[in-house]
Amino acid sequence: MQAKATFVIGSGKGGVGKSTVAVNLAVALAELGLSIGLLDADIYGPSIPVMLGLRRLSPRIRYSETGQEVILPFHKFGIKAISIGFFLEEARSLMWRGPMLHGILQKMLAQVEWGDLDLLLIDLPPGTGDVPISLSQMLKITGALVVTTPQEVAMLDAIKAINTFYQLEIPLLGIVENMAGFTIPGGETYHIFGEGKGQELADKFHIPLLGSIPLLPEIRLGGDEGIPAAKYFQELAESIKELHENKCEARS
Repeated sequence: MQAKATFVIGSGKGGVGKSTVAVNLAVALAELGLSIGLLDADIYGPSIPVMLGLRRLSPRIRYSETGQEVILPFHKFGIKAISIGFFLEEARSLMWRGPMLHGILQKMLAQVEWGDLDLLLIDLPPGTGDVPISLSQMLKITGALVVTTPQEVAMLDAIKAINTFYQLEIPLLGIVENMAGFTIPGGETYHIFGEGKGQELADKFHIPLLGSIPLLPEIRLGGDEGIPAAKYFQELAESIKELHENKCEARS
């Protein structure tokens, strides 16, 4: 795999819409002209197959001239995607220890025909388990995005994810606040999950708040039906593209 940059997307807890952000951001970046790969490393709760409309499908396999198995990623909505969910029954739960996790992650990185990518996005499991540790040992991670809702408990858990990235020496790129507010047809906005915690978290760690995504039925519906609502993530994608270009310029 040749990726100019690799960004991981993490959160301190589940239920904040981390995978929703990962999928829609990937598609929005592809619409900006970038070559995007999306790796679903959420081993315990892979949801990207559903969100991309690839439920109950398995990727094709080919063999190299040396007889090595090569996995072909799915191409959809302008991105290349692979997930552990493509290799498991949908209702099956995994109870894997560190070495088994490491092995499947290595396979999804090394044996998938990613080709040349501008950016590889990796959707991490929630929390601070083995997966980010293994990934940091396998490849150079350019930076991390942390997804949170504007809720006190979500922010406190996001701090744990941020501290994990610091310990792994993965640069923090910024905060993405999800479910920021619900606006009714009359124009009034209700902050169902709180208000201002994304900016507070960004200020605390001196990193930017890259985007604040409202609570929209269209985004939820798109995730359930496998049709990303990427138009609501365009501003975030533009910010990430600028970050990506700056990182590439700094290395050249």
